[in-house]
Amino acid sequence: MIELNFIKGKSQKIHEWLWDTDLVKAVLWQRVMIKSLQILYAVIRDLRDGQLSLRAMSLVYTTVIAIVPFLALSFSVLKGFGLHNEVEPALLEGLISLGDKRFDIVSNVMGFIDNIKVGVLGAVGFALLIYSVISMMHKIEKSFNYTWQIKRDRNMSQRFRDYLSVIFVAPLMIFLSAAITTSANTGVVVSYIESLPAGSDFVSFISTLIPYLIMSWGFAFIYMFLPNTRVRLLPAFVGGLVTAVIWKLMGWGISTFVANSASSIAIYSAFASIIILMVWMYMGWLVLLVGASVSFYYQNPQYILIRRDNVYLNGEDSESLALSLLYLIGLHYQKNLPAWEADAIAKQLGVAPHLVDDMLDFLEVLNYIVRTGESSTKIYPAQPVDKIIVSKVLRQLREQGVNRVGLHKADSEIKGEQAVVHLLSDLRNIIDERFGKKTLKDIIDANH
Repeated sequence: MIELNFIKGKSQKIHEWLWDTDLVKAVLWQRVMIKSLQILYAVIRDLRDGQLSLRAMSLVYTTVIAIVPFLALSFSVLKGFGLHNEVEPALLEGLISLGDKRFDIVSNVMGFIDNIKVGVLGAVGFALLIYSVISMMHKIEKSFNYTWQIKRDRNMSQRFRDYLSVIFVAPLMIFLSAAITTSANTGVVVSYIESLPAGSDFVSFISTLIPYLIMSWGFAFIYMFLPNTRVRLLPAFVGGLVTAVIWKLMGWGISTFVANSASSIAIYSAFASIIILMVWMYMGWLVLLVGASVSFYYQNPQYILIRRDNVYLNGEDSESLALSLLYLIGLHYQKNLPAWEADAIAKQLGVAPHLVDDMLDFLEVLNYIVRTGESSTKIYPAQPVDKIIVSKVLRQLREQGVNRVGLHKADSEIKGEQAVVHLLSDLRNIIDERFGKKTLKDIIDANH
């Protein structure tokens, strides 16, 4: 009993230290440790929910279908720069954790790529090739949007522009980073540093560090680019650094497993390479999604204690959110301030991003707001603020329902008892009488 009370007491102290410590007053190492443990808690909770694992499995299937067209397009780009002979060594290096099985896998993949002649596919064949790659990238984007609680995907024109730029630029960046790594290990400066006392140890340390930094920046680029929202550089790099470390550990684990399980793998015979590749893909996608979650919670610590599946709005909260959105958007428009974006307004109101996105969709359908700009991120009133009647907004929220913020409108009208119908009618009349013709402009002017 004494031991149990002792454990409970220690557990309570740890809980208070983790969640109640004032980070502003804490020293640097405490802030780093506490924030890291809080993010770890949130990521483990997401893993236990199972959605990240399910999405990683889905991406394995998508990758298997589209990886050859993706590599074929990249191969054609590299061929134009005379770098196509470097594709096979790069694949072998990337799959080094699969051991000797990587030679069979890469040989088969290169055979498929050689069979795809981009120049002789014709218009239909090339269109199908592009479509399969765009479809793969879109599914990847949706998975990253899930980690960022974003439900709005890029529109079709944005997909073609953004995805194709990655497809054509990424291979060149990969080989550029490899060239930088090689030159860093063989340059004149490196030779001079090695000649200094303890210079060899320093060069060895830097040589070990550079691949991690390059991988971290590569993953950071993915985390900044793929989610359909604005991701800041530091959170993206933190997620990328975590991903790079876990990726290296994953590679070591898989290579150790493959090396020590030769007899078990032999049971699958010719299918062994495929099974190992799919396991590697699953682990890789899961690690990438975990890194995306780390970036999200680093940028949005207010959601660490909130489970995304349990966040919903009741009727009163829906009305409060709708009017708050209209008020802030109208205020900035009236004062000629910069237009709001969804993530900024979510942070301002302290509301989960996907709930703000859902309500903005609802208001956009009702023609109260409009999204403009290059990526449709800037939000403006869709009509003059003196034409937006508050009582009308409230009535539409009550009558139509917001079926994407936890409240689902029934497929058929509820008949209801006559007494209840009269009661609700009186309630609508009271709202109309109380607010009358009060507009959004009246509220803005009354407070500013």
